Amino acid sequence: MAQKASRPASLRVSRPVGRRVRPADSDARGRLLDAAITLFAERGIANTTVAQIGAAGQVTSAMVHYWFDTRERLLDAIVDERLAPLFHYIWDSVDAERGAPIELVERIVGRMFEVTGKSPWLPSLWVREIVNEGGLLRERALRRIPPRVLAFAQALARGKRRGVLNADIEPALVFISILALVMLPQAAAKIWERVHPTLKFERAGLERHVHALLMTGLVGTALGRSTASSKRSKR
Repeated sequence: MAQKASRPASLRVSRPVGRRVRPADSDARGRLLDAAITLFAERGIANTTVAQIGAAGQVTSAMVHYWFDTRERLLDAIVDERLAPLFHYIWDSVDAERGAPIELVERIVGRMFEVTGKSPWLPSLWVREIVNEGGLLRERALRRIPPRVLAFAQALARGKRRGVLNADIEPALVFISILALVMLPQAAAKIWERVHPTLKFERAGLERHVHALLMTGLVGTALGRSTASSKRSKR
Protein backbone atom coordinates (compact mmCIF):
# COMPACT_ATOMS: atom_id res chain seq x y z
CA MET A 1 0.00 0.00 0.00
CA ALA A 2 1.36 3.42 -0.95
CA GLN A 3 2.36 5.62 1.95
CA LYS A 4 0.30 8.82 2.36
CA ALA A 5 2.16 12.01 1.66
CA SER A 6 2.71 14.07 4.74
CA ARG A 7 0.92 17.42 4.95
CA PRO A 8 3.20 20.44 4.43
CA ALA A 9 4.22 22.07 7.65
CA SER A 10 2.53 25.34 6.64
CA LEU A 11 -0.88 23.58 6.48
CA ARG A 12 -0.62 21.61 9.67
CA VAL A 13 -2.98 22.65 12.46
CA SER A 14 -1.42 22.40 15.86
CA ARG A 15 -3.69 21.51 18.72
CA PRO A 16 -3.89 24.14 21.45
CA VAL A 17 -2.24 23.26 24.69
CA GLY A 18 -4.30 23.84 27.82
CA ARG A 19 -7.49 25.87 27.82
CA ARG A 20 -9.15 26.47 24.47
CA VAL A 21 -8.67 29.99 23.10
CA ARG A 22 -11.89 31.99 23.06
CA PRO A 23 -13.18 33.36 19.74
CA ALA A 24 -12.63 37.07 19.29
CA ASP A 25 -16.37 37.71 19.28
CA SER A 26 -19.58 35.81 19.76
CA ASP A 27 -23.32 36.43 19.83
CA ALA A 28 -23.39 34.47 23.09
CA ARG A 29 -20.96 36.85 24.75
CA GLY A 30 -22.98 39.88 23.67
CA ARG A 31 -26.20 38.30 24.89
CA LEU A 32 -24.60 37.64 28.26
CA LEU A 33 -23.50 41.25 28.61
CA ASP A 34 -26.97 42.47 27.69
CA ALA A 35 -28.62 39.98 30.05
CA ALA A 36 -26.29 40.87 32.91
CA ILE A 37 -26.72 44.61 32.57
CA THR A 38 -30.52 44.30 32.44
CA LEU A 39 -30.59 42.11 35.55
CA PHE A 40 -28.16 44.39 37.37
CA ALA A 41 -30.44 47.36 36.64
CA GLU A 42 -33.52 45.49 37.86
CA ARG A 43 -32.11 43.68 40.90
CA GLY A 44 -28.69 45.09 41.64
CA ILE A 45 -25.36 43.36 41.10
CA ALA A 46 -25.20 41.82 44.58
CA ASN A 47 -28.63 40.23 44.12
CA THR A 48 -27.93 38.68 40.71
CA THR A 49 -26.48 35.18 40.39
CA VAL A 50 -24.41 33.64 37.62
CA ALA A 51 -27.22 31.14 37.03
CA GLN A 52 -29.70 33.97 36.47
CA ILE A 53 -27.37 35.67 34.00
CA GLY A 54 -26.87 32.41 32.14
CA ALA A 55 -30.60 31.71 31.97
CA ALA A 56 -31.37 35.22 30.73
CA GLY A 57 -28.58 34.92 28.15
CA GLN A 58 -29.81 31.45 27.09
CA VAL A 59 -26.58 29.70 28.04
CA THR A 60 -25.35 27.60 30.93
CA SER A 61 -23.60 28.93 34.00
CA ALA A 62 -20.44 27.26 32.73
CA MET A 63 -20.57 29.45 29.62
CA VAL A 64 -20.78 32.57 31.77
CA HIS A 65 -17.53 31.50 33.46
CA TYR A 66 -16.10 30.61 30.04
CA TRP A 67 -16.50 34.16 28.76
CA PHE A 68 -15.89 35.96 32.05
CA ASP A 69 -13.60 34.14 34.45
CA THR A 70 -14.62 36.28 37.43
CA ARG A 71 -17.30 38.75 38.38
CA GLU A 72 -14.68 41.51 38.25
CA ARG A 73 -14.00 40.80 34.58
CA LEU A 74 -17.72 40.82 33.85
CA LEU A 75 -18.09 44.22 35.53
CA ASP A 76 -15.06 45.55 33.64
CA ALA A 77 -16.60 44.40 30.35
CA ILE A 78 -19.93 46.05 31.16
CA VAL A 79 -18.28 49.38 31.87
CA ASP A 80 -15.83 49.21 28.96
CA GLU A 81 -18.23 47.86 26.34
CA ARG A 82 -21.63 49.16 27.38
CA LEU A 83 -21.30 52.22 29.62
CA ALA A 84 -18.16 53.94 28.29
CA PRO A 85 -19.46 54.18 24.69
CA LEU A 86 -22.63 55.86 25.99
CA PHE A 87 -20.62 58.35 28.06
CA HIS A 88 -18.50 59.27 25.07
CA TYR A 89 -21.51 59.55 22.77
CA ILE A 90 -23.10 62.08 25.12
CA TRP A 91 -19.98 64.19 25.35
CA ASP A 92 -18.96 63.97 21.69
CA SER A 93 -21.62 66.60 21.02
CA VAL A 94 -19.88 69.12 23.28
CA ASP A 95 -17.34 71.62 22.05
CA ALA A 96 -16.81 73.64 25.20
CA GLU A 97 -14.43 76.05 23.49
CA ARG A 98 -16.83 77.12 20.74
CA GLY A 99 -20.37 76.29 21.82
CA ALA A 100 -22.62 78.83 23.50
CA PRO A 101 -23.55 77.82 27.08
CA ILE A 102 -27.27 77.36 26.43
CA GLU A 103 -26.53 75.39 23.27
CA LEU A 104 -24.15 73.11 25.18
CA VAL A 105 -26.81 72.39 27.81
CA GLU A 106 -29.41 71.62 25.14
CA ARG A 107 -27.05 69.21 23.39
CA ILE A 108 -26.19 67.36 26.59
CA VAL A 109 -29.85 67.01 27.55
CA GLY A 110 -30.79 65.86 24.05
CA ARG A 111 -28.04 63.23 23.93
CA MET A 112 -28.92 61.96 27.40
CA PHE A 113 -32.54 61.41 26.44
CA GLU A 114 -31.43 59.75 23.22
CA VAL A 115 -29.12 57.40 25.13
CA THR A 116 -31.65 56.49 27.81
CA GLY A 117 -34.24 55.85 25.11
CA LYS A 118 -31.99 53.30 23.41
CA SER A 119 -30.67 51.88 26.70
CA PRO A 120 -33.66 51.97 29.10
CA TRP A 121 -31.69 50.06 31.74
CA LEU A 122 -29.25 52.96 32.19
CA PRO A 123 -31.17 55.18 34.68
CA SER A 124 -31.81 52.34 37.13
CA LEU A 125 -28.27 51.02 36.82
CA TRP A 126 -26.90 54.52 37.33
CA VAL A 127 -28.85 55.02 40.54
CA ARG A 128 -28.23 51.52 41.92
CA GLU A 129 -24.59 50.93 41.11
CA ILE A 130 -22.96 54.32 40.48
CA VAL A 131 -24.76 57.00 42.50
CA ASN A 132 -25.61 54.77 45.46
CA GLU A 133 -22.95 54.57 48.16
CA GLY A 134 -21.23 51.22 47.79
CA GLY A 135 -22.35 50.83 44.16
CA LEU A 136 -20.17 48.20 42.52
CA LEU A 137 -19.70 50.15 39.29
CA ARG A 138 -18.93 53.52 40.86
CA GLU A 139 -15.13 53.55 40.69
CA ARG A 140 -15.05 51.90 37.26
CA ALA A 141 -17.54 54.41 35.87
CA LEU A 142 -15.80 57.43 37.37
CA ARG A 143 -12.59 56.45 35.62
CA ARG A 144 -14.48 56.45 32.33
CA ILE A 145 -16.15 59.87 32.57
CA PRO A 146 -14.62 62.07 29.84
CA PRO A 147 -12.63 65.16 30.92
CA ARG A 148 -15.08 67.28 28.94
CA VAL A 149 -17.25 67.36 32.06
CA LEU A 150 -14.83 69.87 33.58
CA ALA A 151 -14.56 71.82 30.32
CA PHE A 152 -18.37 72.01 30.26
CA ALA A 153 -18.46 73.59 33.73
CA GLN A 154 -15.74 76.05 32.72
CA ALA A 155 -17.70 77.05 29.61
CA LEU A 156 -20.77 77.72 31.76
CA ALA A 157 -18.66 79.77 34.17
CA ARG A 158 -17.50 81.94 31.28
CA GLY A 159 -21.10 82.37 30.19
CA LYS A 160 -22.09 83.38 33.70
CA ARG A 161 -19.36 86.04 33.80
CA ARG A 162 -20.63 87.44 30.50
CA GLY A 163 -24.17 87.62 31.87
CA VAL A 164 -25.47 84.93 29.50
CA LEU A 165 -26.50 82.67 32.39
CA ASN A 166 -28.43 83.36 35.57
CA ALA A 167 -26.13 84.91 38.17
CA ASP A 168 -27.42 82.47 40.80
CA ILE A 169 -26.40 79.40 38.80
CA GLU A 170 -23.44 77.37 40.07
CA PRO A 171 -21.69 76.11 36.89
CA ALA A 172 -20.07 73.12 38.61
CA LEU A 173 -23.52 71.85 39.68
CA VAL A 174 -25.28 72.16 36.31
CA PHE A 175 -24.29 68.76 34.96
CA ILE A 176 -25.19 66.89 38.15
CA SER A 177 -28.52 68.74 38.09
CA ILE A 178 -29.08 67.54 34.52
CA LEU A 179 -28.26 63.99 35.59
CA ALA A 180 -30.82 64.21 38.38
CA LEU A 181 -33.51 65.62 36.12
CA VAL A 182 -33.01 63.06 33.37
CA MET A 183 -32.03 59.90 35.25
CA LEU A 184 -33.96 59.90 38.52
CA PRO A 185 -37.50 60.27 37.10
CA GLN A 186 -36.87 57.42 34.67
CA ALA A 187 -35.34 55.21 37.38
CA ALA A 188 -38.24 55.93 39.74
CA ALA A 189 -41.03 55.93 37.13
CA LYS A 190 -42.83 52.82 38.45
CA ILE A 191 -42.72 54.04 42.04
CA TRP A 192 -43.94 57.50 41.12
CA GLU A 193 -46.83 56.08 39.10
CA ARG A 194 -47.95 54.26 42.26
CA VAL A 195 -47.77 57.49 44.28
CA HIS A 196 -49.64 59.37 41.54
CA PRO A 197 -52.09 56.84 40.01
CA THR A 198 -53.22 59.36 37.40
CA LEU A 199 -49.67 59.97 36.20
CA LYS A 200 -48.76 58.31 32.93
CA PHE A 201 -45.02 58.41 32.50
CA GLU A 202 -43.98 59.51 29.01
CA ARG A 203 -40.43 60.19 27.93
CA ALA A 204 -41.45 62.98 25.56
CA GLY A 205 -43.29 64.72 28.37
CA LEU A 206 -40.32 64.35 30.70
CA GLU A 207 -37.98 65.79 28.08
CA ARG A 208 -40.22 68.84 27.63
CA HIS A 209 -40.38 69.23 31.40
CA VAL A 210 -36.58 69.09 31.79
CA HIS A 211 -36.02 71.62 29.02
CA ALA A 212 -38.60 73.95 30.54
CA LEU A 213 -37.03 73.78 34.00
CA LEU A 214 -33.53 74.33 32.70
CA MET A 215 -34.34 77.10 30.27
CA THR A 216 -37.15 79.06 31.94
CA GLY A 217 -37.51 77.72 35.49
CA LEU A 218 -40.73 77.54 37.50
CA VAL A 219 -41.80 81.19 37.26
CA GLY A 220 -44.70 81.76 34.87
CA THR A 221 -45.39 84.81 32.77
CA ALA A 222 -48.21 85.92 35.14
CA LEU A 223 -45.71 86.53 37.93
CA GLY A 224 -42.83 87.65 35.79
CA ARG A 225 -39.23 86.76 36.31
CA SER A 226 -38.14 90.23 37.36
CA THR A 227 -40.67 90.25 40.21
CA ALA A 228 -39.59 86.77 41.32
CA SER A 229 -35.93 87.80 41.21
CA SER A 230 -36.53 90.91 43.30
CA LYS A 231 -38.43 88.90 45.91
CA ARG A 232 -35.61 86.36 46.08
CA SER A 233 -32.97 89.08 46.49
CA LYS A 234 -34.81 90.54 49.50
CA ARG A 235 -34.83 87.25 51.42
